[in-house]
Amino acid sequence: MELFNENNKLASVIHKDHSLLPVINRLGIKLGFGDKTIRNICEEKGIDLNFFVETINVFHYEAYFPEKRLLDFSVSMVIEYLLKTHKYYIEYLIPENDRLIELFLAANPAESAENDLVRRFYTKFKDEFVIHMNFEERVMFPYILELNGAILNPDLRDAFIKKYPGYSIEGYEKEHSNMDDKMDDLKNIIIKYLPPNYDQNRGNAFLFNLFMFDKDLKNHSRIEDHILIPKVKQLEKVLMSHE
Repeated sequence: MELFNENNKLASVIHKDHSLLPVINRLGIKLGFGDKTIRNICEEKGIDLNFFVETINVFHYEAYFPEKRLLDFSVSMVIEYLLKTHKYYIEYLIPENDRLIELFLAANPAESAENDLVRRFYTKFKDEFVIHMNFEERVMFPYILELNGAILNPDLRDAFIKKYPGYSIEGYEKEHSNMDDKMDDLKNIIIKYLPPNYDQNRGNAFLFNLFMFDKDLKNHSRIEDHILIPKVKQLEKVLMSHE
């Protein structure tokens, strides 16, 4: 698959892969950019060009994941992007899923074991996913940003070590449950146990949205697991070497 580069017109990028629209929005760009290239737009918006190009390529092509290059980006830049992704999930994807599943189940109003199963699995996934994001935002991300600050400013190191005695990203990694498998379970339950005589259009709309969510979530997890956490482990080693 062809990868995008800084000289591509962004409009052409979207024509080739419209699923990149929410990714581009999270990177700070809205539609209406005419025939400008990625480089032109990034320069105008003050967006890191390399981070933009690498991110859209990661989402565009599953087999593309240049860990060495991605590890060059600062943890603050990565976390800023991840937080924008969380906001997109909370403000759009999850409410849209809620709306679509209710439309879907309302089309088959008679209570059934299948209806109950789909609703229970969806609610369980959503609740666990929100807990997962809240944990990252309340605990994991602040730890990482404070660690990064302690590396950049030696005057902050003693306060950081006192606040987080014996802590490491490995402890958070255990809490960083893999939501990908739970999303796969949810999709399988819906595909295999849809209520009899379900509304095909509404059922398909709900599933299409879940598959879009799934693709985004898997790339989100790859960035966390293969970029953010390895970078934090590097920072922790630097901190320990100065103790």
